[in-house]
Amino acid sequence: MNLVKEKKRLKRKLNKPSKKEIDLNSYHFAIFSAHLKRFLPEIHMSDYSELFKKFRYYEWASTVEQYDMDYLKKTTITNNSSVDLSNTNQPIPLIFTSFHFGSFRLLNSILYELGHKVVVIIDDIKGAFQQLVDDIFEKVVPQIKGTENSDFVILNVMDRTSIFKLKEYITQGYVMTVYLDGNLSVDNDRESFTKGYIPIKFLKRHLYVKNGVGKLAAMLEAMIIPSIALRDKNDINTFTFKPELKISDFVDRKEFAIKSIEQTYLLFEKEMLKDPMQWGAWMYIHKWFKRNYTTPYKKNTSTAHKFNTKRYTLFRLGDSNYIFDLNDYRIFPIDNIIAKALKNNKLSSIKPTIYEEFMLKNILV
Repeated sequence: MNLVKEKKRLKRKLNKPSKKEIDLNSYHFAIFSAHLKRFLPEIHMSDYSELFKKFRYYEWASTVEQYDMDYLKKTTITNNSSVDLSNTNQPIPLIFTSFHFGSFRLLNSILYELGHKVVVIIDDIKGAFQQLVDDIFEKVVPQIKGTENSDFVILNVMDRTSIFKLKEYITQGYVMTVYLDGNLSVDNDRESFTKGYIPIKFLKRHLYVKNGVGKLAAMLEAMIIPSIALRDKNDINTFTFKPELKISDFVDRKEFAIKSIEQTYLLFEKEMLKDPMQWGAWMYIHKWFKRNYTTPYKKNTSTAHKFNTKRYTLFRLGDSNYIFDLNDYRIFPIDNIIAKALKNNKLSSIKPTIYEEFMLKNILV
């Protein structure tokens, strides 16, 4: 595969999507828009469409770049930690954390080429575990020039025996890699966030994130080395290893388990804001905060009514149409006639009872 030509081809395709492609992406665009409205309110809504194309491009690029070793060789690697990354016999266990940002998949390839034995931790969500296993061992590993010491092991955190396997691998000198914005840990109590989560401040909002990695590092007496990938304007990737976080930097293990995750997210936020569309979590960050609120409706005094695009958007799934509340993440099913009327702002075809309801909910303003 010619990576440069493939990237150009994808950009052309994203800039001229078919009607079918627009419909297929409409739900994802609705979620994407709600997240930008909530977390990056300074961005004007008229820019969302172009930013979504950019996001989709980076999302695709992060997948294929891991198969191109020339791209890996062009990556600028900066080590700001005090750990010698070329030393594969570290006296203290190492946990490398990263995020689904930039060409993030290169983390494992970089460590493998340096000669490390790597344990990759993921959640088995919708078959992701087996897909990642196949990808790494059939497409990535054969192209990476590691050393005799290099190795890859992938553990599914949803397997309750994985913690025991991980401890064994760590004692054998393996390093662990994990993406903090993708790992949900063994329990999955998203509804109440009462177990296994810590609240953090991120982009001036409160999120609930897993701190299982912090607890694990405390238990293993491991150092956490945050790492962040970032593309420049020419699509060249840089990979930065930040200063390590260790138990001795904190009051005790309990504080380390929490504060280490908080600090890692703060480091990431600073880098992410340089080019937010390189972050893959714009599709699922809604899983990290409570959505049990309702934005009050304003009294509707307008006489010339139109679809309220500041609060709502439309999307299509299969043959069904929906209105999506960008503030409250609520969905209202509608038929084709109403969808067409709202899209074209030709409201006379909407039945009076529905029209009145739309006025009350500020769908029409």
